[in-house]
Amino acid sequence: MAEENDNKHEKIAKRAEDISMTTGIVSAAVGIGASLAAPTGLSAVGVALGLTSAPLIVTAAPIIGAAATVAGVVSGGVYFYSKWKNRHSSEDTETLLLENSLSSKQIKEIQMLEDAYNQGFLSEEDFNKKIEKVTQG
Repeated sequence: MAEENDNKHEKIAKRAEDISMTTGIVSAAVGIGASLAAPTGLSAVGVALGLTSAPLIVTAAPIIGAAATVAGVVSGGVYFYSKWKNRHSSEDTETLLLENSLSSKQIKEIQMLEDAYNQGFLSEEDFNKKIEKVTQG
C-alpha cells in the first residue's frame, strides 16, 4: 500500500503528460484550420468592421492554444515534482539502509564529520576518507 502511494505522483505525471500532448495536438490542428478558414480580402474587412463574424475555429484557436500552454506548464511542473520526489525517496532509502547497518556510535561520528565538513574544517577528500574509515571499522 505504501509503495502504491509513493508511485501515485508518477501516475499523475503520466496522466498530465498525456493531457498535455493531446491538447498540443488539438491546438496544432485548430491552428492549421484557423489559418485556412481565416477571412481574407473583403471578408476580412467585413469582420474588421463588425459586419460579419469570424469563423468559430478562428475565434476558438487562441483559447485552445492557451489551454494547451496551461496543460504543458502543469505537465512540466508535475514531471519535475515527480522527479524530485523519486530522488528524495531514493536518498531516504539509502540513508535508512546505511543507518540500519551502522551502530549509533558510527552514526554520531558521521554526523560530526558532516558538521565539520559543512563548516569548512574538512576538505571533501579528507571527509570521504574519514567516512570510509568509520563505516568500515
